[in-house]
Amino acid sequence: MLHELESAVPELFRQRPKNVRQVDWHSIEEQLQVALPADYKELAETYPPFVVDAFLSVHIPRVGQESAFSDGVASGLETLADLVEEDEAHGYVAHPEPGGLIPCASSFSGDVFYWRNCDADPNQWPVVVSGRNDDWWEFSGGIVKFLAAWLGGTLDRRGLPDNVPSANPRAQIIGS
Repeated sequence: MLHELESAVPELFRQRPKNVRQVDWHSIEEQLQVALPADYKELAETYPPFVVDAFLSVHIPRVGQESAFSDGVASGLETLADLVEEDEAHGYVAHPEPGGLIPCASSFSGDVFYWRNCDADPNQWPVVVSGRNDDWWEFSGGIVKFLAAWLGGTLDRRGLPDNVPSANPRAQIIGS
């Protein structure tokens, strides 16, 4: 599936590190108390954190700083819990509640992208989009497939900006 994302953002592929990143998934999943989807793990083992078109940030752990990643997820869950408490989450709940959302990406304009932990198999989790204009919707595929479709221009952008990504999305690796 990475090839679809790399086709949508060729610059990302040009920056692909030569070596597989050794992310400590055991530590992350123990802290989050849930296994994460395989497509995401493949993405995170291939690429360090990156930004697309100075707009989209995919939440990827830095090797050796997995606790900081888990802390960031916990912070995102607290923000979501506040939305739930204020009845602004359109019926969604935060992990670890059954069917709870887990943040996995965000935009610099306030859009947040989550997995919905609704199946024992994390590879079946849909992506939930929370648009900055209060548009909430689901994509029934993994995060990599979602990113490939959105960044490749084949996805209905309900509530997402029309001008992002650009015709030739730029990728910026922001560390390892």
